[in-house]
Amino acid sequence: MVTTGLDPAGWAPKPVRVAYALTLARTAVELVGWVLGSFVITPTRGAELREELGPSEALLQLGASGGVLVALSGLWLLGAYRMRAGRPWARIVLALAGALCALWLLNNTTMSGFDVSLAAERSHEVLAIAAAALLCLPAANAHFTSHRAQPTC
Repeated sequence: MVTTGLDPAGWAPKPVRVAYALTLARTAVELVGWVLGSFVITPTRGAELREELGPSEALLQLGASGGVLVALSGLWLLGAYRMRAGRPWARIVLALAGALCALWLLNNTTMSGFDVSLAAERSHEVLAIAAAALLCLPAANAHFTSHRAQPTC
């Protein structure tokens, strides 16, 4: 049997599979939230930028922030994919990213208080924190230690 380094369906322990799904959901929620906040939910960031900077600068600013968001989302997806495949470095990176999200969420909550709009706006951070917590469970350890002896792609 030839192995490709991919996680066969159901091979990873349940915490790793759930953390993978949460990371995918986190990325989707952040992308959808950016689109809704920029173009749909009033007052939109796009309209505010047009008022402050003018149409061409606002378009440039939205394009730059969208491009950075897509690049960072791609890195999250790469980390999730490699984490599911059992790469210890991906587990560490996603756990550290989850810890940073926890600090960011704690900072935002202490600065502006907690309300429902903050919870909805920061739901992608909550998903990242949950995924990071699952990766630290003992049930996930075997998945990552078994891949240390194998060469990485």
